[in-house]
Amino acid sequence: MTTLNRTLILVVAFSLLFAQIVGASDGAEVFDIKKGEIIQTIENSNSLQNQVKEWLSTANRNVGSLRVEPNDGIAIKITLMPPYKVNNDRIIGTVTEVVLFISPSNTYFPTLLVFTKENGLFAVHVKTHSLKTFLKENKLYKPELNLSKPLLSSNG
Repeated sequence: MTTLNRTLILVVAFSLLFAQIVGASDGAEVFDIKKGEIIQTIENSNSLQNQVKEWLSTANRNVGSLRVEPNDGIAIKITLMPPYKVNNDRIIGTVTEVVLFISPSNTYFPTLLVFTKENGLFAVHVKTHSLKTFLKENKLYKPELNLSKPLLSSNG
């Protein structure tokens, strides 16, 4: 229960931090997890919104643990404008915001935390074929970041 409480507190604090600093129309906020600060803003464009929609459509596996956030790496918070309705095997609801976590850890895979209007919260792994391109285009790519996808297990 302690891990669950810690995760929920971090998720709520993370969301409140971003909400207080920048409005949704200002674009995506890139957060350095280790430093504990926002390091970059990405312009809110059609390209950014379409990128998020692609990640949502390629969500390929629910995160199997309560540890959603990594200890190191980056988090990118993106508000969808307008909210985007998703109904697939992994996510159901009208998505209002996502937070993408990427870490250098070889045991932490790119994870998308998805917030919906219906108060749903989903944590899913995303396929990464366009993730490297997205990071490079936004000057966020570092070779040490783990962009691989988790291996499928018998229950995944």
